[in-house]
Amino acid sequence: MLAFPALEAIVERAVARAHQVGDLAALKDYVRGSSPDEINSEKEKNERRAFLESLYRNRTEADQTFERIINGNELQDANFLSRGALVARTVMRVVLRGPGGRTLGYGSGFLIGDGLLLTNNHVLPDRDIAAMAEVEAHFERDLFGRDQTPWRFATDPSLFYTSKALDFTVVALAPRDIGGEHPISALGWLPLIGGTGKVTEGEWLTIIQHPAGERKQLCVRENQLIKRDTDVLWYSTDTLAGSSGSPVFNNDWLLVALHHSGVPETKNGKWQTIDGRDYDPSRDSEQQIKWVANEGIRVSRIVETLSSDSKVKDNPRIKDAIATHAEDMRGKLPVLFAGGIAPISSIVAAALSSSHQKEVNSLPPAEKEKQMPRQITVTLEVDDNGQVTIANARPSQESFSAANEADKPKGEVVDAPVEEKTDWVNGYDPKFLDESEGSKNKAVWVHLPTLSADNQKKVAKLLDKSVYDRPKPSKAEAEAGVLKYLSYSVVMNAERRLAFYSAANIDGGHDFKELSRPSDRWLSDDRIDRNHQLPKSFYVNNKLDRGHLTRREDLEWGSNKVIATRRANGTCTMPNCAPQHEDFNQDKDFPGKQAALWAGLEDYILEQTARAHQFKVQSITGPVFSDDDMSYRGAKIPMQFWKVVAAIDADGNLFATAYILSQLFVMERDKANLEEAAQAVPFAKFETYQVRIEDIEDATGLAFTYGDPANPLRLADVDPFKTEQAKPAWKRRKRTARSGVQESTLAGASSSVDGALSTFDDIILP
Repeated sequence: MLAFPALEAIVERAVARAHQVGDLAALKDYVRGSSPDEINSEKEKNERRAFLESLYRNRTEADQTFERIINGNELQDANFLSRGALVARTVMRVVLRGPGGRTLGYGSGFLIGDGLLLTNNHVLPDRDIAAMAEVEAHFERDLFGRDQTPWRFATDPSLFYTSKALDFTVVALAPRDIGGEHPISALGWLPLIGGTGKVTEGEWLTIIQHPAGERKQLCVRENQLIKRDTDVLWYSTDTLAGSSGSPVFNNDWLLVALHHSGVPETKNGKWQTIDGRDYDPSRDSEQQIKWVANEGIRVSRIVETLSSDSKVKDNPRIKDAIATHAEDMRGKLPVLFAGGIAPISSIVAAALSSSHQKEVNSLPPAEKEKQMPRQITVTLEVDDNGQVTIANARPSQESFSAANEADKPKGEVVDAPVEEKTDWVNGYDPKFLDESEGSKNKAVWVHLPTLSADNQKKVAKLLDKSVYDRPKPSKAEAEAGVLKYLSYSVVMNAERRLAFYSAANIDGGHDFKELSRPSDRWLSDDRIDRNHQLPKSFYVNNKLDRGHLTRREDLEWGSNKVIATRRANGTCTMPNCAPQHEDFNQDKDFPGKQAALWAGLEDYILEQTARAHQFKVQSITGPVFSDDDMSYRGAKIPMQFWKVVAAIDADGNLFATAYILSQLFVMERDKANLEEAAQAVPFAKFETYQVRIEDIEDATGLAFTYGDPANPLRLADVDPFKTEQAKPAWKRRKRTARSGVQESTLAGASSSVDGALSTFDDIILP
């Protein structure tokens, strides 16, 4: 008889679905004898190629993998096995218990978040049954073939969601095992990636399971995707009772389906047994059924269901579970860890047998030392970009002021994470320099830049949906595309996937720059399309840093250290960064300390112009977009960055100055290959230039204004550098047919060019 009474109805539905696509047994034979290239349509192959291009680090690797897949070549990298072992840690046995603790049956499940389990609805159909279940990790054999002692976790059905139609259940688990010794966070979890292209018909699959409630097993041979439908996949993997709720993987160890049912051979409407007769549930076990295929629920349908159900879509743990995209996994392990931390010691301990260690403990001390594995406790940091590093082994990615960071006194580290619901609301304040309470001194109001008509067409519009429990944006707000953060705002160029500008309010009179800098935690912004932001994976396995536009040091201010830290942490958003070579961004090995000049501009202007009651500046920064920018990984890297700074002079009048910094590359060979070519001499000299605000306007298609919003004035008119007669270092190019905007670049990289700064004393101020 079937292990789960409810499964009979599920199998009948699977049979009905299978009949709609024809004879699965014959289809399985056809797929087995054909290559994926022959089986799949051009649309399906294009979807698969597009997914691989998002997943892999470069186009060549994606193309090679695609060709191998469609030709049916099953050679795998040797790390396939070690990565699979890591994935297997997330697969758990579900033990169903009755009121008296009696074991009623078994199922399988796997982690899709920190302590969040996915299994079948027919395994855990309701909250009450889930509350009595236990879930076991490491119910398997170790490297020496000995039985491991499993970690047993209680469920926490305060978070419980189930779909009978798609036969899946999500339930939370306790943060530590029943003995309190092992954290659930040590296991990691599998990312749920929506969308299509993760697998095509004819590809080979792997399923990790607890068949018949036995210790963890997997089948790595003869597992082939036969057919896809809207909700399900059919495949030829061997399973048994207890396999319900198992994960189904492609060859990248990414999840493609939740296994839930077999499809039996039928004859005259009757299920058939392996010995050729009608199945009799009163005397036959599930093992006697002749299964022709298996059926799994597509991950894309699970993600779609969770993201559209108002009951759970805004639950933080559910949101985290369904937030991963293919590009987010580029260069990552196939398993994610809570907080990006994966304790190596627990992984090693899980792989080694406790019984083996007991045997070693009985040996004489000298022999025991030889036999015991050498272990050190190391912490892996798996950051939001997918970089896996040993903690503190590599300096955190810095902004332009990194050269001065080592000289700063190291104070306390304040824990103040970003609160998107409250922090990402007000943004840049144009009235920030208007000090007097209740004052309406419009003469010092500095507005966000105005975009040209051509640039406005390229703005990344705000999505027509509610995020962070806020109302949907108005049509005007959506069109303007202003992303508001704590004390700064950003507008994105959807074509370039980088900011047109980042505008910030800086208060030098209330800073806490003695605070130690925590590790950066970079956040994407779901108020705009993810496709309009460079993915975090763009910065993986190369020499590129996520260079702040608005520096975190600039926003280390506030009424107390917690607010200052949270404001600074809030600068680590993907819209507020641009790709900058690590030597440029971290101030490594270049002459003249020009980046230090750039980093200190706001501080210098504050110190030179501030009055006792007026210690603020408005800082607006962005890249110069040029058709000649270097192409890399499907994007273009800006070679130059600009900054416009406005403040109040000693006489109480508004003034503004403008600057340019260049990161011109001089790659010896393949300039697109940052992974290798950067070992050569990668740069000309870095130069900081003071230029006229109108030069920045010409180069960017932005207009800088101040004063009454109804009748704004040009900020260029209060630029003290405007009246300088020296020829600027800034040369304008011809108008481009594509953009309609004059794009500019520095005439040269030599410090002898007019306008290049060598010290702060070279800056022209009022």
